[in-house]
Amino acid sequence: MSSRSETSLIDMKYAPKALQKMFIVAGILIILGAFNVYSSTYYMNMESGVSPYSHILRHLVFLAVSVVFAFILSRVNYRIIRKGAFLWCFLTLGLLLLVMVAGRTVNGATRWIALGPISLQPSEIAKVTGLIWAASSLAKKVDANMSMSILWHILKPFAHLGSHRKGDSFGAMFRYFSPLLFPVIMAVLVLKQPDMGTAGMILIFPALLYVIAGMPAVEIILGLVGSFLLFVALAVAMPYRMQRIIILFEPEKYAQGIGYQTMQSLIAVGSGGLLGQGMGEGLSKFLYLPEQYTDFAYAVFSQEYGFVGSLALLALYLAFMWYGLSVGRKLKQTYPALLVYGLTLLISVQALINIAMVIGLFPVTGIPLPFISFGGTSLLMNIAALGLIWGTATQSLRESDELERKQRIAAMEGRPLTFGELSGRVYGKRR
Repeated sequence: MSSRSETSLIDMKYAPKALQKMFIVAGILIILGAFNVYSSTYYMNMESGVSPYSHILRHLVFLAVSVVFAFILSRVNYRIIRKGAFLWCFLTLGLLLLVMVAGRTVNGATRWIALGPISLQPSEIAKVTGLIWAASSLAKKVDANMSMSILWHILKPFAHLGSHRKGDSFGAMFRYFSPLLFPVIMAVLVLKQPDMGTAGMILIFPALLYVIAGMPAVEIILGLVGSFLLFVALAVAMPYRMQRIIILFEPEKYAQGIGYQTMQSLIAVGSGGLLGQGMGEGLSKFLYLPEQYTDFAYAVFSQEYGFVGSLALLALYLAFMWYGLSVGRKLKQTYPALLVYGLTLLISVQALINIAMVIGLFPVTGIPLPFISFGGTSLLMNIAALGLIWGTATQSLRESDELERKQRIAAMEGRPLTFGELSGRVYGKRR
């Protein structure tokens, strides 16, 4: 048997059922996304005088590149990726700064770097690199048995003013929040593009890792309240953001103005009925609905597949989340578990926010629907996240299994084996 075949067998041996099902769900979403990109762009392309297959061909090229990239990531030792967390974030910061200097502006937002016929959106990269940094940095604190009480670490330096103990200093407080260092900086740069929605995604998921790591319930509630107040403050600071919130309550009142996009989205979703107008037969993509192939791809999907189809798509994202979190629970090492949790939530929660936006329950933002919306960088990073999840999970499970074997061998040296040890209790637990 070749070494490549042996490696594949080892991967599958340590790929729990939840991980395999997670990837099946992701595969279905990717296929549905390809159909939806073609359906939502072919008429727009013909109106523009280009090939009706222009967008779908570009999407398939990005898809092929993304799959190869994800496969490579799944083969790289997750410890190498972890050690390079600072470098990945530093390079991402460089790209975000380049956007500010030489970025391409579309609809008043400067978010892209033009690379010949394609564009790169560094803010999408920041979502993943920020999580790698946060998971790596926070894991060190969890493994050192540090308290996850954020409030205590904020108040501790003030309570020990004048103390010369290293752990009571303001420097210690800032070191405690080091997992959020790069996410905060990247979020601020993205907020200047301006893109409040993506900036929030870059910061929220690393912050969620504190919750997963054991933040006290009281502080979680305080954090939610604080996040809401910050959201309101940022919305009030810019009139166009406030308008997007106002639209949520009376979209029909602004149907011919600032609420046109939301109203057309609601019309598309509602006109799909129970079973939809049929694949490729939706009418809203005929230049009625703006951004019908990117941020509002779910509206086109709902119109063509109806309530049943749109509900099934929502169920797929919820299944993706469930299986991903189940994989995270199986991991015994802190960094792998935090990274898998974070990447799973990044993809699934973004999907829920996008769907809420499309049906008028959330303000219009620049958050795409993972695997479904057209967007090369978004597709690349979402599929790259899948590669990271697979590689990190399987390698971590293999390491845990090998460690348990060594511990059992060491414990059994010099004495006869019991029946339970002979039957392999450790392996009986694997699912």
